[in-house]
Amino acid sequence: MNVTTITDPSTGVLVSDVVNKTVAAISHNWKQFRPAHIVLTGGRTGVLIAETLDIELFRLISADKSGDVFDLHIWFSDERFTDLLDPERTDTKLIAAFTKSIKSKFLRIHFHRVSSPKLVTLEDAADDYSHLLDDLLSEHPFDAVILSMGEDGHVASLFPGLDSTLHSFKLAVAVDNSPKPPAERVSISVDRLANASAIYIFALGEGKREALVNLLEHHDGPVALLQEVGRFAQMVIATDLQI
Repeated sequence: MNVTTITDPSTGVLVSDVVNKTVAAISHNWKQFRPAHIVLTGGRTGVLIAETLDIELFRLISADKSGDVFDLHIWFSDERFTDLLDPERTDTKLIAAFTKSIKSKFLRIHFHRVSSPKLVTLEDAADDYSHLLDDLLSEHPFDAVILSMGEDGHVASLFPGLDSTLHSFKLAVAVDNSPKPPAERVSISVDRLANASAIYIFALGEGKREALVNLLEHHDGPVALLQEVGRFAQMVIATDLQI
């Protein structure tokens, strides 16, 4: 397990660095004639990541002269269990950020969305996401997992102290008591997130200092659980804080 930290006062620089690494992993898969699978985070940082990724994917596809059609599967680290038309859903905001690359006839982007309460129960939504992950990936690692740490140290909807944060044999878990509204969410599990070629954790802003110190110095919090599983090749902590 290789854990490194990259520090820069500019969020844009950190996002560009992580996106470039992610695009390199995507390109590597395509050169091997394999689809790529990545996990994206939500929030303001997530939207900036998606917008930057869209631009870099467009550049990559535009530069390719092979005429091949490439597949990219995008998974969402966690999602509000709300209607699919809810403008506050993570997937709604991130999908909307892909305005350039999605128009290319040489790129098929598959956005895998969590279902809604109009269609299934919360437990069934988590099980459906688990089955989809199993069907399309099985034991294969994600090519890149991009997460953003909250002030309490949570990533995805894996909050400190909640049972959903514990190791699970399920690939996605139901969260029915999230301290961050709405209470009901679906999250990819700790163990499935940890099964990745690379994991990138953003810890941006002064409010993340305590959680970052707990992680780096005391090995505490949900990200430490990802480290314990140790099924990834590398983990990169991207931060604008000097610790």
